[in-house]
Amino acid sequence: MNMSYLDPKIDLVFKRIFSRADLLLDFLNAVLPLDAPIETLTYLPTEQAPQVPDMRFSIVDVKCCDQNGRVFVVEMQMLWTDAYFSRILFSGAQAIVNQLSPGDSYQSLCPVYSVTVLNDVFEKDPDEQDCWLHHYKITKLAKRGRHGKILKGLQFVILELPKFNPKTKTEKKVTALWLRFLRDTGRPGFVPDETFLSYPPVADAVKLAEFQGYSAAEINRYQKHLDALRNEKSSLLDARTEGLAQGVKKGLAQGIKKGVEKGRADVARNLLALLDDEAIARVSGLALPKIKKLRAGA
Repeated sequence: MNMSYLDPKIDLVFKRIFSRADLLLDFLNAVLPLDAPIETLTYLPTEQAPQVPDMRFSIVDVKCCDQNGRVFVVEMQMLWTDAYFSRILFSGAQAIVNQLSPGDSYQSLCPVYSVTVLNDVFEKDPDEQDCWLHHYKITKLAKRGRHGKILKGLQFVILELPKFNPKTKTEKKVTALWLRFLRDTGRPGFVPDETFLSYPPVADAVKLAEFQGYSAAEINRYQKHLDALRNEKSSLLDARTEGLAQGVKKGLAQGIKKGVEKGRADVARNLLALLDDEAIARVSGLALPKIKKLRAGA
């Protein structure tokens, strides 16, 4: 572990940095496709408890709203699983539902942006290998190439850090700085360069990631988080390897079965002009009903 700077992608560090409203505001303005910039932010409770008792709740990393009431749910995710899509749908929906108290009108609801900073790759389509920002909206199905109407209220943004490469893109300078900060800080041998330190918000974020700013108890929590992350990654890799092996085995068995069936059918087809159906069944091993279908089609 780099003992000069901690990884800002780890929960403890991520929350410390983005608990500063000025840094979170600057980051969100830099990376989000917004209709209007964020001017002020107010933090909201991160535990999204439902109004109805016994219903499931969620806890997010950072939750806040801006001067227009727009709600931002921000989460740092180190590993991707198929279930995570369902999780962000659930958290985003709860951020809408929790805005209403008994007696409130639906007109009082404000838009919700669910933002995931992902240190993994979930979109493996070769056509999107350079696409690091994924923006999802609820849209009407388009016809004749036209853009469908947007149902406003809930949007999802996923940032894939491993795909971000500012050397091959013309990203905004501030966007590149924030994403480089999240991607690179904490790596072995990391030293913040002048571009980091010349932009005050990112320079402050680098300062908040310094090892010396954390207590022994916090460093212990950080180490445990890293250990848990390694174990989770190992378990996911083992599960994927096992699933692949089972898939290959099943596919091989199915292929052999299909090959045997085809061979029997070929034998039976060649004997149609020479033997009766019962004899062909004994020779080929093919079921009698299938032989009758072969003869009917001959």
